[in-house]
Amino acid sequence: MIDTSVNMLKLGKKIQQARKRSRITQEELAKAVGISDKSVSAYEANRISPSLKVLEKIAEKTQSPLSYFFEENVEGDILAKLKQLEKEFDEIKNLLKK
Repeated sequence: MIDTSVNMLKLGKKIQQARKRSRITQEELAKAVGISDKSVSAYEANRISPSLKVLEKIAEKTQSPLSYFFEENVEGDILAKLKQLEKEFDEIKNLLKK
């Protein structure tokens, strides 16, 4: 049996990490996903859990694989971070070209 209270705590933290990694505010994420910023805050604080449909939209907006929110695999976290760093590197390259 899975301890859902532990998984929910990790889910809220992962939502927050993905949002911060994407450098967007709770308000920006909420608008993109079609929910209130209070809902985003509640997800991150583990007061409520998002539906799978909402979580899919969060994953899309934060450019995180859906599996990121469920895995306890450090490798997945590293890959997500590398993807974000690659995106930031490309942005820097584009700025330097201007």
